Amino acid sequence: MHRVILKGIDAAQAIGLKDQLLRDGLIIHEDFEWEYRPTYSDGFSGEERHHARFSFRDPALATFYQLKWS
Repeated sequence: MHRVILKGIDAAQAIGLKDQLLRDGLIIHEDFEWEYRPTYSDGFSGEERHHARFSFRDPALATFYQLKWS
């Protein structure tokens, strides 16, 4: 899987991007996976900022959406 990580976006924005992928005809659990992580601290390495992670099976799709969303 080829990952696209978008830092500093909130949950609503992440869901909007996931919905955009579905409208574009991609199939979840087949073409891509996604997750949203709120801001958290593991107590050792400092605070990790909230982010969304999209994992694509096709590297061309990962590149396309990375460019589109940046």
